[in-house]
Amino acid sequence: MSSSDKSKRKGNKIYRGAYTYLRNTNIYCEETFEVFKEKNDSGLLFSSQLISRVSTGELLNITVDYKVNKDYTPTTVIINKNLGDENVVETFTFNHKRNSITYTFQSSKEEKVLELNTTPKFFISTPSLATSMLYLRSKKFDSTSKNIYNVLGSSNQWKYENEPSFNAISVQKISLTNESRNIEGGSVQGVEYRIQQHYDSAEEAEKDDQSLKCFVSQHVTIPYFLEDGTGTKIAVKYLNDLSERELD
Repeated sequence: MSSSDKSKRKGNKIYRGAYTYLRNTNIYCEETFEVFKEKNDSGLLFSSQLISRVSTGELLNITVDYKVNKDYTPTTVIINKNLGDENVVETFTFNHKRNSITYTFQSSKEEKVLELNTTPKFFISTPSLATSMLYLRSKKFDSTSKNIYNVLGSSNQWKYENEPSFNAISVQKISLTNESRNIEGGSVQGVEYRIQQHYDSAEEAEKDDQSLKCFVSQHVTIPYFLEDGTGTKIAVKYLNDLSERELD
């Protein structure tokens, strides 16, 4: 039994859902996910699976296990990628006493272990949309201005090439209160956010007008959809609340 399976057995399943990834009108990926409430520390475990067919006809299978504590700080993140005979596992483990993250890259050909320094407030990016907005709960959000978050991400694919690095993003509310949207034939409540690269100077920021728009649910920041304005969109197929009590 994997450590992920053991973790799941400790918690109660509180949400499940699925997304469709579209480029223009073509579906290129599908994601399913489940969220578990940890019994021992009031944390959450997100377990996601993404499946996509690549140009060779092979299936790319990615699983993501993303655990956050009660303060929505990532404590353990595992990204497992499979394509044909290739298999890569990336693991991020947070040590709160040292304010450091242990990063492990494992494949059949190599293993690399690094220790990265971090601030107490950070986020780890993964291919999963379900976990992509968890940082909103990590600190008080200022609805009247832009909020800056430090995001750690890895660009490594099938072999280790670079150390994961931090990137600053700017997040701003587009709608200050909950809005109703019609998704998959039903009305849902959420808030829309704009996400951009953060720059230290206004001159740099003016040169980059790219942004993402994300409509976020009231359920532990699980998004309903995300779009980049250039034809790529990720939309929820379903989101089921399985909890017996309101967690938000």
